[in-house]
Amino acid sequence: MKEENSIENTVAFYWQLFKRLKYVLLIIVAASVLQLFLGEFNLSFSKEILLILIIAKVVSIVALSFNQLTKIIGHSHLLSHILVLFTVLIGIIVFSFAADFTALHLLDDHSFKVDVQTNQSFFSLFFNYLYMSTVTFSSVGFGDITPISSLAKFVVMLEIGLRFFVLVFGIANINQIRVNK
Repeated sequence: MKEENSIENTVAFYWQLFKRLKYVLLIIVAASVLQLFLGEFNLSFSKEILLILIIAKVVSIVALSFNQLTKIIGHSHLLSHILVLFTVLIGIIVFSFAADFTALHLLDDHSFKVDVQTNQSFFSLFFNYLYMSTVTFSSVGFGDITPISSLAKFVVMLEIGLRFFVLVFGIANINQIRVNK
């Protein structure tokens, strides 16, 4: 009962959020780093490993939303807390898929139709795919970066699916929001 009452406090809310996010973030960061180094190993099944890591990250994000964030929303109904939760969730999704797209490009530079210089730095490449992930998640879809391979198209579809999941998750919990005056 003490946890339920204290989570309305901002410090307690952020502590609960960190406790709930730490393992999921660890999984996502570890999988993303492993993905980005897959191209260095020159394995014949690198794309399959990449797909498994992407699906593991998607499952962990969905599990985080259903199991952990729902509990936090159930305890804290402040609009500011709900907005922070969704900002964190969207940020995790966008950055995770930017790493996925970058890893796909590093494994096969013909996965996407994009104007990329051959000697482009890693950070510039990652920024391009962060941009693509943001545009895909927001459903704007400018079309300047387009998935070509089946795997790239599937990964883009996963991000779009997660976008709809977050939208439904938000709508399902909107009745619990309370605005402090």
